[in-house]
Amino acid sequence: MVQVLVLNASYEPLHIVGHRRAIALLLGGKVEVVEPARNGRVVRSARAQFPLPSVIRLRRYVNVPQRGAVWSRQAVLARDRLTCVYCGKQLTPATATIDHVLPQRYCRVHNIPANTWTNTVAACAACQARKCDRLLHESGLKFHDPTFEPRRPRTRYWVLSSEIAPEWRQYIEF
Repeated sequence: MVQVLVLNASYEPLHIVGHRRAIALLLGGKVEVVEPARNGRVVRSARAQFPLPSVIRLRRYVNVPQRGAVWSRQAVLARDRLTCVYCGKQLTPATATIDHVLPQRYCRVHNIPANTWTNTVAACAACQARKCDRLLHESGLKFHDPTFEPRRPRTRYWVLSSEIAPEWRQYIEF
């Protein structure tokens, strides 16, 4: 079955549907074809002929509510791309540690939650040991990328089990 990427009116990826559902949406006037399938297949009816779509876009914007991403060690490591935010060293899941930008003792004293998206980052063992239980300016460490800011990640995750169509790449963030 041919898969079709569905984009919101703002070109934000929403869903992946089968070609039959995509054609039904197209014939119903709800979507427009953004990218035809590269295999050159066409859909024919008694009165019309059009290329089989690979990417379609909704004609009207659909508001999709954002849900909060659940904090976890694995999610923080994925957000930081298994890279130490202090020295830029590539890590593995086994060697990576989670560092609290504001130390846990500081969070307890000031009644601030410690394990949050904005307070945790991926770090290597050497930087973690150097920072220890101190604030960043006390330890002399800085973020490797000066523009880095720990943020809550986008909550829409796409799990793609196989190679995606080349025409989808410009619409899906990796």
